[in-house]
Amino acid sequence: MSGFWAFVGRALGESLDNWRSALFRMLFQPLIYLLVFGKILGRALPDSDYSLVVAPGIVSMLVMSAALSNIGGILTRGYYFRSMEGWLLAPLTLRSLMLAWITGTVVTATAAGLIGNLLIYGLLGYVPVSLSADLVCLIYGATVFSLLGCIGYTLPQTPAKAQDFIAFLLMPMMFLGCTFFSYAMLPEPWNIVALLLPTTYLSEALRIVYGSQPSALDPASIAIGGMCVLLLLFAIADWSFRRRFRNFLW
Repeated sequence: MSGFWAFVGRALGESLDNWRSALFRMLFQPLIYLLVFGKILGRALPDSDYSLVVAPGIVSMLVMSAALSNIGGILTRGYYFRSMEGWLLAPLTLRSLMLAWITGTVVTATAAGLIGNLLIYGLLGYVPVSLSADLVCLIYGATVFSLLGCIGYTLPQTPAKAQDFIAFLLMPMMFLGCTFFSYAMLPEPWNIVALLLPTTYLSEALRIVYGSQPSALDPASIAIGGMCVLLLLFAIADWSFRRRFRNFLW
C-alpha cells in the first residue's frame, strides 16, 4: 500500500506544481462566474431566486474543471516527459495505479468545491443546509469527473490528442448539464439528454443541499442516476486505462 499512497501524494503534489494556474482555476474563474451570474443577474431578476439556482451549478463546473485539469496534467506530463515507463515499474496493478491517480485528484477537486462554497458564502451569503451532504456531493462529483478525465486522456491514441475529445465533452456538460439553470427549465428532448450528463446530477444534488427551489428530480432519482453514471464511468475508465498501459506503445 505504500506505493499506492506514494502515487496519491504525487498526484497532490503535481496539482500544486503550477500554483498560479491552480489559484486562477479555483478562485478567479468561479469568482467571476458568481459575480456575473449570481450577484449581477440575480439582482437584475429580483422576483426570482436565480442566484440560488446558478450558484450550485458554478460549484459543479469548478469541481469538473479541477478534476479534468489535474488528471489531464498528470497523464500529459507523464507522456511528454517519458515518466509513464517508470509508473509501470511500480509494485502496483494497473487498476491500483489508476485509482491512486484518481484518489489524489478527488482530494484536489473536492478542495476546489469547498473553495467554491466559501465564495458563495462570501458573495451571496448562502450556506449549505447540510455540510455533510454537501461534502458527499463534492466527493461524488470529484470522483465522477476524475474518471471522465481518465477516459478522456487514455481513450485517444495519445494524451496529446485528448484536448479535442475533452472539449467535445465539456460543451454539452456546461450548457446542457443543468449548470446555469435547473433541470425543470429544460424542455423535451433536451431534458432526456441532460440525464446522460454527470453535471446534471451533481448540480441538482447541490441545489437540494443549498435549499434551492425543489428539484424536478427527486433525491432518489438523483442518487440512482448519479450512481449509474459513476459505475458506467468507472467501468469505461478501468477498461481504457488498463488497455492503454497493458500494451504500452506511447
